[in-house]
Amino acid sequence: DGMDMKEAQAAPAAHAEGMVKAIDAQGGKVTLMHGPVAALKWPAMTMGFKATAQQLEKLKVGDKVAFDFRMDGSSATIIDIRKE
Repeated sequence: DGMDMKEAQAAPAAHAEGMVKAIDAQGGKVTLMHGPVAALKWPAMTMGFKATAQQLEKLKVGDKVAFDFRMDGSSATIIDIRKE
C-alpha cells in the first residue's frame, strides 16, 4: 500500500526523554526540557513540540516522559509520548 512510501519520505523519528515544563492544550503544544538527542546531534534543551489533545490529556507539568518526535522544517511534532 502507499502508506509505506509516504512514511519512507517523511523525516525519521527521533527519540528523547525529558520533563514536561508547560502544556498548551488549546494551542496543541507541549514544552519539554529534554536530554541530548543523538539522532539529530542536539544538546539538551527546552523547546516546544506540536502535540494532539489526546497526547496531552494524560500529562501534567513535572511529569517525566519518553517521547518520539519528527522534525518538519523547523517545527517538531510529537509522534508518541508516554510517562516514565
